[in-house]
Amino acid sequence: MNRIDFLKQLLLGGSSIFLLGSHVEKKAAGKREVRLTSRYIAGFQYYRGAEIENQLRVNDSLILKREAENRHDCYAVEVYHGSNKLGYLPREENRVVARMMDQNIEVKGRIIKINPESEEWHRVKMKVYYEMA
Repeated sequence: MNRIDFLKQLLLGGSSIFLLGSHVEKKAAGKREVRLTSRYIAGFQYYRGAEIENQLRVNDSLILKREAENRHDCYAVEVYHGSNKLGYLPREENRVVARMMDQNIEVKGRIIKINPESEEWHRVKMKVYYEMA
């Protein structure tokens, strides 16, 4: 990929959110959360999501793990609650996050909405963010 294509992907792929001050939340320890995206967890119905749904709470931390060897999506990012895999960051939102993770930037997740009555693929919404000083 050449530089122009990379910049297009970076700007059009959701990272332009970095520039919006409304997506930066100040934390007590002097760190700020920079929101990258807010999406429903993809594949929730295929992993342990339904089994542990009653244990999930709004504001629970989620662990994001890079899965570069995924044969279906080379930018795959897995989503875990503790040791339980809940699914993936949706494909249309994972490219920038995956590249950040590949550069050893710690990207985090947090549950922001739970809809137990919704379709399984719209049960748990998360925000993806990183912290900066």
